[in-house]
Amino acid sequence: MKKENINIHKNLKIIGLVAKNGENIAVIEEFFASRGIEILVEKNSAKKIGKKGFSLDEICKKTNFIISLGGDGTLISTCRQVVGKDVYVLGIHDGTLGFLTDIKMNDMQSFFTQFFAGIYEIERPLMLDVVFKKNGGKNIKRVAFNDVVITRNTISSMSKVDTYLNGKYFNTYYGDGVIVSSPAGSTAYNMSANGPIIYPLSNVFCITPICSHSLTQRPLVLPNEHELSFKNVDENEVAIVIDGQDVFDMNKFDEVCIHLGNTHANLIRHLNRDYFSVLKEKLHWGHNGGKA
Repeated sequence: MKKENINIHKNLKIIGLVAKNGENIAVIEEFFASRGIEILVEKNSAKKIGKKGFSLDEICKKTNFIISLGGDGTLISTCRQVVGKDVYVLGIHDGTLGFLTDIKMNDMQSFFTQFFAGIYEIERPLMLDVVFKKNGGKNIKRVAFNDVVITRNTISSMSKVDTYLNGKYFNTYYGDGVIVSSPAGSTAYNMSANGPIIYPLSNVFCITPICSHSLTQRPLVLPNEHELSFKNVDENEVAIVIDGQDVFDMNKFDEVCIHLGNTHANLIRHLNRDYFSVLKEKLHWGHNGGKA
């Protein structure tokens, strides 16, 4: 997906705010109040400072700009909740690692000086569409920003899932589990399991085994028109975890289908943000004795 520029900054009167912690909410409210902009704090975030807030649905009816204040998890959760709405999310870093939230609190003033001058970009990373199917029941649909993890439910068991590619059987994964990662999520659990790093605006996704019981199992990168589906074998205790936030019991479904469709997030970014510089900073790539 290409980076785009759009005129969000023009005639901006209201901004939504989702915050992991309450410490900097007042700072952000004061910062924008001086610019004549009202901050609508999401209700769970507002509880942290003893105030009554707004639901995300209410916020999305009043503005198309939401700030996610926290780490990557806060940004991911916010993007998933507003998916399908014409809403743009800016991540301000107030967490730990921060692959996705590249703007820090002490950079906020300089960023918004550029933002209100129209100097920023929109990134639209593709998300995973997930469908839980049950014969005779209603399908459950979810989206995943980073990944869908199919994993053993207990430490004493293994997961064993038959996997189908476009409806045709192609593999059985036996071990601790398997990760299906979006391009933006490739630097999360997928990378920890030795999966490939994928440029986050690519039109591909990948499947990576977790501690497989076969040395021949390797990560696989697939184009976005392919669909993966998984079926539990022998009713093992297997869980399906979406972005580390939603957990499902695989035994309650006949099949779980995952593909990289047209669903995407809308992320506000620094103009000309360099993804590879982020990798170098976060992963300490290219450290060569202090040479440039």
